[in-house]
Amino acid sequence: MIQLSISNFKRLFRSNAVIKSILALGLFAVILSFFLLNAAPLRYDMKVGDVAGDDIYAPYDIADTAATELYRKQAEEAVQPVYKLDLNVQIDIKKRIDSFYSLVEGIRSNQELAKVQKLQSLEQESNISLNSNLYSALLIAPDSELKALRENTDYIINQILSERITEDQLNDKRDAIREFFVNLPKKTKLNEAGADIAVMLLRPNMYYDQQTTLEKKKLARESVSEVIIKKDTKIINKGHEVTAQQIELLRAYGLLYEKAIGGLDIRLLAGYTIMILVCFSVLAVYLIRFDKALWGNNAALFLTGLIFTATLAVSVGVRSISTHLILLPAGTMLISLLVNPRIAVVANIVNTIFISIINGFDMGIMTIMLVCGILGAVLVSRTHHRSSIVLTGLFISLASGLIVFSLGFVTQVQMQPLVFDMLYSVGGGILSAILTVGALPFFETTFDIITPIKLLELSNPNQPLLRRLLIEAPGTYYHSILVGNLAEAAGEDAGANALLCRVGAYYHDIGKLKRPYFFKENQITQDNPHDKITPNLSTLIITSHVKDGVEYAKKSKLPSSVCRIIEEHHGNTLVAYFYHKALNSEAGEGIEESKFRYAFPKPQSREAAIVMLADSVEAYVRSLPEPSRSQVDQGVRKIIRDKLLDGQLDQCELTLKDLDKIAEAFIKVLAGIFHDRIEYPDMDSTMINAAQV
Repeated sequence: MIQLSISNFKRLFRSNAVIKSILALGLFAVILSFFLLNAAPLRYDMKVGDVAGDDIYAPYDIADTAATELYRKQAEEAVQPVYKLDLNVQIDIKKRIDSFYSLVEGIRSNQELAKVQKLQSLEQESNISLNSNLYSALLIAPDSELKALRENTDYIINQILSERITEDQLNDKRDAIREFFVNLPKKTKLNEAGADIAVMLLRPNMYYDQQTTLEKKKLARESVSEVIIKKDTKIINKGHEVTAQQIELLRAYGLLYEKAIGGLDIRLLAGYTIMILVCFSVLAVYLIRFDKALWGNNAALFLTGLIFTATLAVSVGVRSISTHLILLPAGTMLISLLVNPRIAVVANIVNTIFISIINGFDMGIMTIMLVCGILGAVLVSRTHHRSSIVLTGLFISLASGLIVFSLGFVTQVQMQPLVFDMLYSVGGGILSAILTVGALPFFETTFDIITPIKLLELSNPNQPLLRRLLIEAPGTYYHSILVGNLAEAAGEDAGANALLCRVGAYYHDIGKLKRPYFFKENQITQDNPHDKITPNLSTLIITSHVKDGVEYAKKSKLPSSVCRIIEEHHGNTLVAYFYHKALNSEAGEGIEESKFRYAFPKPQSREAAIVMLADSVEAYVRSLPEPSRSQVDQGVRKIIRDKLLDGQLDQCELTLKDLDKIAEAFIKVLAGIFHDRIEYPDMDSTMINAAQV
């Protein structure tokens, strides 16, 4: 008996496969509902014997499959099966008989083997499987009887194979073989062995030539022409009773309303189901092959499905106003900004197919949706400002209007409806941009997604936490700004998210707001509070700024990516200053190094590791009284090497090549900050005043 518990359910719903299945099933159900409610064609509810209320015409040319298949099947059945004689069968059986009896005779004549060994050898080497009793009988039989058995075996096999034997006749021939050996004048155990040998070796010498037979049947089928019902042929007359053949024609055209459970048209349901599943399969294969990271991210898949469904719903809703009021680009822009530009393009293609089906396969509408959706996904893929989304909406409006205008000329639409269609299409592009700008903050907050736009907003100095840092801990603020410059430059060269590196650096030390004057960069006077407390307490205060920073970040609802950078930017590094201070104290012998390390995760991402390195590099350079280029170069590389040897970079994705690029980026930025300056000569007050004027 299977017992299900709450813990089992929790484990079940933590499974990636289960979650993906639920997401796919939900999305499938929603899309199928849209199809059934909005795209179902006109159906006729009638049966044999009903009187038709209208004339019904064939909507297109169609083959009368029932009549055609009947004629073709008759032609196929008229073709006789083709058999082929295999002359090698008798030769092969003869060889196997000779081989078997030669083996028996060889073992019998081997005087070095005992009886048991002979039996074992025969059982192992025989090409014919008999039971042990028969093998024993063959080994102890007189030579004359063994010779007679061999002759009888050859004789009956030759007699049987002198005829043409098919697979169907095989059992009868085997019975004839057994009857032959039973009726031999001399009754011995060897007769049973001979019967078994001949039965096992016998096989048909006539084989069914499937290929030739199928080719003949195929030619016979192809010789029968299709029975074609032409378009606009009247298939049902008004006021006449409907026949069985007419019902079959309606079914073939998909015009028959066939009821099943819940009143659903089974064929319609099956058609839509298969089409949706095919599109889903294409999407899945694309993600598995080209975007495994997204395929493994269930939250991103859910978000993509949600935007996909919402776009479909809005597009279906606004078609009552005008089919040219297309809002599909809003969905593709959102997916491009929040998930991935490539998946936005693929999703746009699939959504275009779905909406086109609902709109009756209007090629003009399909063209507009396809072009404008892809245009929206591409143009916003690298945007850093919300105003760029509005500009993209204007480009979409322009493209949509031009497509409507050109198609109107091609199809010779009247000018007045063409103008209205153009206005609706232009309005659709603008509305798409407005919807994107309005919905973006909701999705960013709800799904904890960082976009370049969100990161730029967080980097604004007027953000509450950054303003507090500037006012309450100005030294930490300027330190964070410089760390941000270093991290952004390194992030660009190392293939990380450079903007996330900058923003993470801006906020990495916000925990120092709790006790700003315990950190050297915020100490204006020479009075250091750490001189009055123990190294252990100093270490506790210093390391707690990470935990405090995470609390501030969560309270301010910063994105989780920034929170992780705050938490990981020190890893479990050693607070070396206070550790050595404790070692040099009176109680130095009992000091444990682990108590002087940060108790936080090591960097898990490129961005967190880069911020860690930039933080250490900036602190080192700031400690130099007069930094030179060589000091900076050597110091930067030593810091990176020390972090690597300390194991702080073990869990991130940075390679040694990346670390070299990061070092070069740090050195380049620091060279621009601490460059050599011209030493001006002393000037008196007159020269200074003149220079100011």
